[in-house]
Amino acid sequence: MIKVKETLHVSAESFFYQLTKSAAFDVRMATGKKVTEKQLYEGYQYKKTMKNKMGRSGEVRVRITELKPPVRYSAEFKSAAGTKEISYDIEKLGEDKISVTYTEGFAGDTKSQDINYKIIGALYKRRAKKKTARKLHDIEAYIQKG
Repeated sequence: MIKVKETLHVSAESFFYQLTKSAAFDVRMATGKKVTEKQLYEGYQYKKTMKNKMGRSGEVRVRITELKPPVRYSAEFKSAAGTKEISYDIEKLGEDKISVTYTEGFAGDTKSQDINYKIIGALYKRRAKKKTARKLHDIEAYIQKG
């Protein structure tokens, strides 16, 4: 499991809006359907093609599991290998200051897939944490630019 907690200097509402705007864009790219962030809801799902860490492509079913503006966004990505779950928990620290906790986990469909993920995950964990922290700060910078 990966867990990253960062302090950002933006409002909870603007950060949450950016998450849902990005999710709506992902739906559009995967399905061709023009969906806005306001049309997303808990349980919304769609299919897309993604590559795994080994570079192999496969179909993934994406489902928004929680959509609680502006405090929590979570989704699951179900593939032949198992289910990856991501979540963003947003805590207001001030008017334009928040704490964001990003969590990512994986449950394999078989015991061997679970073990494989734990081994591969251990190798990628440090890099994945840095990449996630950088991505959160990129969102912050994008919001601040207006």
